[in-house]
Amino acid sequence: MHQIVYTVSASEDFSTADLKKLLLGARRRNKALGVSGMLVFHDGTFLQALEGEQRAINEIFASIVSDRRHRDIDVLHRGPGFDQRIFGDWSMGFADFTGAADILKGFVRLNEQLRIRELDGSQAMELLATCGAEDEIKSAGA
Repeated sequence: MHQIVYTVSASEDFSTADLKKLLLGARRRNKALGVSGMLVFHDGTFLQALEGEQRAINEIFASIVSDRRHRDIDVLHRGPGFDQRIFGDWSMGFADFTGAADILKGFVRLNEQLRIRELDGSQAMELLATCGAEDEIKSAGA
């Protein structure tokens, strides 16, 4: 199992519709490639973890790097991950606090004091895993 965890700044504003389109496209692509993960959007910054086969992770990340909507990519972790997936069979969980994710599956409301760019690799993975765990609890109650 290969993982990558990174932050990237949005080079343009993302509306609710933009976020939904981005997330739905990522879910389709990730499912087709057997990749799972979690995406957090806060204050113009994305924090994302992807896990799966190395070839698939590299393919997805290459497309993200070349996407004009992103700038200032900072890789926090890249390499072998855990033996078992952290994000299960999720093609992509999602969290933000702006309200944009209210219409999206996988929403977790985040603390407004969050500074994604200040997280190191282990803190970022802990946040992403916590978002995933909270969403699983919320989904089970629905």
